[in-house]
Amino acid sequence: MDQGNNEIRRIKKLIREDPELKGMLVRSGRNEIMLDLDGDGAADVCFSAENDGKTIDTLSFDLSGNGEFNLYLHDADGNGIPDAVFWAEDGDEEAELIAFGSEVEQGLVKLAARLDALMAADEFMTEEFGVSLADLASYLKEYADGILAEIDGRLNAEGIEKVYYFLNDAQTYYLATVDGDQPRVRPFGTVLLRDGKLYIQTGKVKEVSAQIRKNPHVELCAFMDGTWLRVAGELVNDDDRDVKLALLEKMPELKPMYSADDDNMQMLYFKNATATFSSFTQEPEVIHF
Repeated sequence: MDQGNNEIRRIKKLIREDPELKGMLVRSGRNEIMLDLDGDGAADVCFSAENDGKTIDTLSFDLSGNGEFNLYLHDADGNGIPDAVFWAEDGDEEAELIAFGSEVEQGLVKLAARLDALMAADEFMTEEFGVSLADLASYLKEYADGILAEIDGRLNAEGIEKVYYFLNDAQTYYLATVDGDQPRVRPFGTVLLRDGKLYIQTGKVKEVSAQIRKNPHVELCAFMDGTWLRVAGELVNDDDRDVKLALLEKMPELKPMYSADDDNMQMLYFKNATATFSSFTQEPEVIHF
């Protein structure tokens, strides 16, 4: 007995019962459903459940309007939110991975909510989501254009932005401080770029915070895709509540541990910093900020 595609079956049932959705149906297969949202005869969005079949794991969009899917949002970790973005030129058989990780996941939360609502059509017209089926095609294209613009910005980033994107995408970096005459190193994952400043975050009750208070000169190192980044500089404390809120919004997984209004959450930005990108195949690139 077929164990998969429970979610596909549920969506098919919704489509059969909703005349508006039924009129948008282009293809209905065991693993996928394609809808024509703008009425031009070509499929604009495809829902695919190719793993356990219990959830939709891949969403594909046609941004060109010619029936060729070129943007793919994939839920690689199965948490219900796309965390990988693939792009293919029209007609290409293979798609290129252009973004992956928590940054993508957080940026697509609103889009995922609206697509979840489409899968349950009776909820889609509520004020909670505020997007009608007639507006969905233009909404998806606008949102996708924003994603691609951010990706283009990443690829062409310079200076402090390039440092930020590398640390953000690497997800883990190692921060070194001085404790008397003893170096101390530990993994970090918090990073924020705001108002031209590169921030990291910790707790004031931690030993690393006490070490930075005594000696603010630190160095961090991260490695990704054959390139390593070292950033050396001074860390400056910033108790601005808006900065704390910005990090918690970017990394909501920290909210159970920290609050913008507690006396523990600490934001620190780099001053007089030197960042060096190195690899075995290229000359080092040095950035000062």
